[in-house]
Order: sequence, then C-alpha cells, then structure tokens
Amino acid sequence: MNNNKIEISIIVPAFNEAKRLPMFLDMLIAYCNKSDKNYEIIVVDDGSSDNTHEVAEAHRDQFHDLETMKIRENRGKGYAVKRGFFRARGQICVFLDADGSVGPEEIERNLHYITNDGYDIFVGSRVLRSEGRSLEALWYRKFIGKIFNFFVRAFLFKNIKDTQCGFKMIKKEIVRPLFSRSYLRGFGFDIEILYLAFKMGYKVKEGAVSWHHVAGSRVNLVTDSVKMFFNVLQIRNWHCTPVNPLGKYLGPDEYAYMHELEDYHWWFVARRNLAVCLIKSLKIPSPIILDIGTGTGSNLLSFSKLGETHGVDIASQAIEFCRKRGIKNVTQCSAEKMTYANKTFDVIACLDLLEHIPEPVEALLEMRRVLKDNGRIIIMVPAHKILWSQHDEALCHLRRYEKDSLLRDLKDAGLKAQDLGYFFCLSFFVVALIRIVRRFFISKGKPHSDTTTLPPKLLNEFLKFLFNIEIKITTKLGLPIGTTIYAVVSKGSTK
Repeated sequence: MNNNKIEISIIVPAFNEAKRLPMFLDMLIAYCNKSDKNYEIIVVDDGSSDNTHEVAEAHRDQFHDLETMKIRENRGKGYAVKRGFFRARGQICVFLDADGSVGPEEIERNLHYITNDGYDIFVGSRVLRSEGRSLEALWYRKFIGKIFNFFVRAFLFKNIKDTQCGFKMIKKEIVRPLFSRSYLRGFGFDIEILYLAFKMGYKVKEGAVSWHHVAGSRVNLVTDSVKMFFNVLQIRNWHCTPVNPLGKYLGPDEYAYMHELEDYHWWFVARRNLAVCLIKSLKIPSPIILDIGTGTGSNLLSFSKLGETHGVDIASQAIEFCRKRGIKNVTQCSAEKMTYANKTFDVIACLDLLEHIPEPVEALLEMRRVLKDNGRIIIMVPAHKILWSQHDEALCHLRRYEKDSLLRDLKDAGLKAQDLGYFFCLSFFVVALIRIVRRFFISKGKPHSDTTTLPPKLLNEFLKFLFNIEIKITTKLGLPIGTTIYAVVSKGSTK
C-alpha cells in the first residue's frame, strides 16, 4: 500500500461474482493506474458461495491499494456498500456495480460536481441524456423504472429521476451520518440514503452517465420490484421525524436528566434490575465486570456489589458525572477501541449502547476481544423500527433493532446469543400508541427524550413493582413483544 493520501475510494459490492469480477477488476485497475489521482479499491464479498473473495484477493498484486472484505453471510447489497464505505479512506467514496454496467471513467467526468460545485452526492442517471453518454437498456426495464420512479416521487422526493443506477459518489464526511441511520440491506438502500440526504439538508446532483445492459443481473424484476415498492413505504415510516445530522453524543441536558433521575425513574430502575438479574444468573464467582457506555454511573454502582467493576464512556460529561458519584475506575474511550488487554473480563454490560454506534459490529468485535473465553456479554437495545420517534433523536440513536438484525450483527462479530428476549412488554402498547400519534404532531423544536421527568410518586412506584414482576416472567418464560431487546451473549466462531 503506497504512502500517498487516498483521494477516491471505489467500493465494489459483490455476491457470487467470480465469473464477471476478474474482467471488471482488470478494467478498474487499469483505469486507476493511468489516473493522476490516488485511488483505492475495496471489494466487499457479500457472503458469496463461490470463490468471489479469492478472485478479488488474486488481484492484490496488480494494485497495492486494493482491499477485500468478506461478510460471513449474504446480507444484501446495501449492507455490503455500507461496510465498504465505512472502511474507505478516500475523501470521496464511489460505488460501482461488479457487472461493469457503468465504467470507472464516469468518476472523473463527474468529479467536479463535488470538488468544485459544492454538491455532497452525485447520482448517476440512466434517464437524463447528455451528448457523448450512451444508454443500452432493455425496454421493459425502462418501463418498470418509470413506474417505480413515479412511486418514489409521490411518496419520498421529486428531485431524482433515477435512484437505482449503480453509480454514486458521496463525500466521505457525510458517509457516517447517512449510512449509520439506514436500515435497508437490499437493492432499495439507494432510495433510503437519498431520502435521508434530502432530510438532512445535503446537496444532491443527478447527472447522465453511460450505461449498458449486462447479462446475468442479480435483480429479479418481479420479486425485487415488489420489495422495493414496499421499501418506499417503509422508508417514509421509519424516517418520519426531523433528523439532526450533527447529533453525535447525548447533549448536556440529557446527561443531567440521566444523572438526576436514573436512581429513581421506573425505566432506569427496571432496566438496571434486569441487568443485575441476568448477571447473577451467570453464577460467576466474583466476576470482573465492564460496563460499556456507563453513562452517569448508577448502573456501575449496582454492579460493584456483584464483583470488580470497570466503566468506559466516550463522552467527557459522562465521566464527570461518574466522578461526582465517587466512581474512580472509569475511562474515557470509544467502544470500538478500548485500552484493556485481551480476555480481561468475565462479564460485559452493554446497555443501550449499540444503537449509538455507526459500526456496531466493530464494537462487538472489540467486546469479544476483551471478553474471557467463558465470559458473557449482557446486551440491551431499543426494539422495533416502527417505534422511532423524537425520543430517539434526542438520545442520538442511529437505529432501533429487530431480533434478526441483532442476531446478524452478533454472528458477524463471532458471537452467539445464549438467551434472547423482550423487556418492557407491559408498557409496549401505550408507548407505541403515544409515539405513533406524535408523528402527526411533530414539534419543530428541540427534541427531548421520554425520561426527562419523574412520574408522580405513586405511579412511579407502581411501575417499578410491575416491571420487577415482568423480569421474573421474561427470564423464565419469555415475552412476545417489548420496547427493549435483551441478549446474553457468548463467544462463537470467527470463521
């Protein structure tokens, strides 16, 4: 790998592309070698069952800045592009389809829109026409594309005429704010990213590119088209609230609310009691416990009654509040890069943290590293995308989880769930009703979380009593639904 600063990263998502990939990589490498710009190429193998990864690896000798990534199982083009973009080092990120339907020469033809004209995203278009740009598309694909675009314009945005062309350029600085909030893993990920971009105020330019049809498309015109029409409705529902692209960590007000209320508020108390119950159930004598995303420290104080405790948080404000509680054994660092030695901890508590992290798999891999071989991780995350509200925006959440999405992240990190269930079932329907109704009366003011005030004392005590009963039910019998997903996790295979 050369020492020159990478200017442009090309991401190539690939699923079972062992036959077409060699020719495309040869063309891509030849283009990059001739250019006076510094490129890197990242091939992301999306769980292929053929030797796609080996084919990509074989080209590393031809281009020093070629990197390959292998995802453990097929998770979709959108997920592969996201992982590649997160890995990219260039100031501009481009994704190109492995079939070569759009050539790399379109990069420098359109680069000026981002480097000189102030746009954040460039979208290649097969609909817009321009002199010197060719289009070789089958008539029925054009027809389906027009219908789909009409649907997108009706429900999401009117600015883009072709959302699905396999050529897009994005400034690196907006990759994490955008892709961290995306859910769709399949072919509909493009429209979700573009919808988020418009909501977040980024400037998007659509321009003509040369495109030609390549046989062997991975898109099924019937089933994938139906899925993508459904995706449009999902995107409108999931991202219905205003988005704050600058929100990174909890604001000072939210930390102050937490510090004031987490010893008393029924939600904080119930969550902490569940975590203590799960740790006790492991029956590890005098465990060494790490609390990641320790917040203002109340959980850490409770865990200290069970064993030796350590806490980490990325925010200096959280560390300051912990110090006010007299907690000394806390460190300021990110969950993705901790300062502890391998296999240090018997138990790791990760309570409502993963939803804040752009790359949760990277954080889970780091937890796996510092966890003893027979240790356990206690994870809690907010459940159900349909419950997204300004509460999530106020807390700087990037996502809400479903069980299957959490399990996939665990598997990618070489972890496995020994126990998985829902919590806060008794409050689910009330919370769901309130949050869905609020979508029709969204305030344009500063969002606040739902735990900024303490309910009346009698109600608060009743709710604490109620959820103590729920803890016994969920840990013994399980519950069908809830606003939180919890998991007890052990090390699995990394292969």
